[in-house]
Amino acid sequence: MKLIRNILLKILGFKKYLRLVSCIYLRMVNLGFLKSKYPELFYLKKIIKPGFTCIDIGANVGYYSHFMVKLTGKNGEVYAVEPVPLFGEIWNKNVPKNKSKQLILLPFALGSENKKVTMGTPVVAGMLHHGMTHVVSKNESNIAHSFEAEMRIPDELFNEVSKIDFIKCDVEGYEQYVFSNFIQILSKQKPIIQSELSGSENRAKVIEILENIGYKTFILDNDHNLLEATNDIKSNHGSDFYFFHQS
Repeated sequence: MKLIRNILLKILGFKKYLRLVSCIYLRMVNLGFLKSKYPELFYLKKIIKPGFTCIDIGANVGYYSHFMVKLTGKNGEVYAVEPVPLFGEIWNKNVPKNKSKQLILLPFALGSENKKVTMGTPVVAGMLHHGMTHVVSKNESNIAHSFEAEMRIPDELFNEVSKIDFIKCDVEGYEQYVFSNFIQILSKQKPIIQSELSGSENRAKVIEILENIGYKTFILDNDHNLLEATNDIKSNHGSDFYFFHQS
């Protein structure tokens, strides 16, 4: 599979490769495949209701936004946050239009400052991973493609959104900076949150931030049911976490 992907990447180039791969992926999920590999994507059906307002942070090429739009329906709203212009262009092709009351792509990274940052797509084990694109640190050497982006503070960016029901956040270890600057809105709106939390320090910090403002932490068990996370699970769980406010 790695060899095939690398051959396609070489033949098609980065943009056409991403377009092809994302189309195949979305078609397979829509047909009901990949549930064992990506249970969180299928679990959206149990969380998102018609009329919800959703935020997709780290929208990439539209995998989550595609289904958010379908599930929220004509009275729903979806705000997708994706700072990489190339990914945003493919997002626009992958996400159904005219199915939501409001569908907006925000071309920003989220963090603690309003400034310019560099995003990078890494090569890991010989394969390009567009889903692992992140804010680049100075010492990284495995970056295949880099992009300039504008960073915004989430509490400021979403200050005018009057209702937020669900947030998905996947920003490759940068979640602690997103949520630590989102506390005002989260404390007020109390949305359901789903987040991949890579890195033990990042994971512990995000859980601390959210539990301090009234959230409880859950994961999906092997039967795809929510299970409250113990301290051991919080330290070692390798997939997405779910946060529900207890008020």
